[in-house]
Amino acid sequence: MTFHIHNTEITVRFGFLAVLALMLCLDGGAHILPAALACFVHESGHLLAAKLCGMRVEAIRFGMLGIQMVGDAGSVSHLRRATVSLAGPLTNLLFFFVLWPAPQAYGAVQLLLFLFHILPAVPLDGGMALYSLLCSVCPEARAAAWVTASSVLLALGLGTLGFSILLRTRYNFTLLLLAMYILLYLALKRRGNLC
Repeated sequence: MTFHIHNTEITVRFGFLAVLALMLCLDGGAHILPAALACFVHESGHLLAAKLCGMRVEAIRFGMLGIQMVGDAGSVSHLRRATVSLAGPLTNLLFFFVLWPAPQAYGAVQLLLFLFHILPAVPLDGGMALYSLLCSVCPEARAAAWVTASSVLLALGLGTLGFSILLRTRYNFTLLLLAMYILLYLALKRRGNLC
């Protein structure tokens, strides 16, 4: 489904709705409202930073692997691109402190989204910021290679730690899912099947 708001194209893909339905089934919807608020806060941080940095957002795509904002990044400096990338997680961190007195789930989801997206791995915001900062000091191909290596090493480390935790707890596979998410994204990006 695709529609336009002002000059921005909004696309919601089936995979996004399928993941949302799966989340509803798995936890009975208990965390959907806090998660939706955290995602709204996160994307609003990106949009506000893009506006303040002079970057036009051309499209927002809701897909199975998350929400992707496509902007006119070539019109702003690498530092401003890094700022836009980090604005989402930092907004979540700010709202974690703002929501401190609210019910526990609201603040916890904000903090988890911050911790997740600040990691230096693509497609996460920390990885995108790292790529932008590296592009300011070295060629794009070298920056991409460094960020890909960082992503793979982080995924392998998280996978190893996650497997160890899974063996001890017999049910906690969160870090394994995170490692698989990063590796799946890298594989799809390499094949050109992301959008």
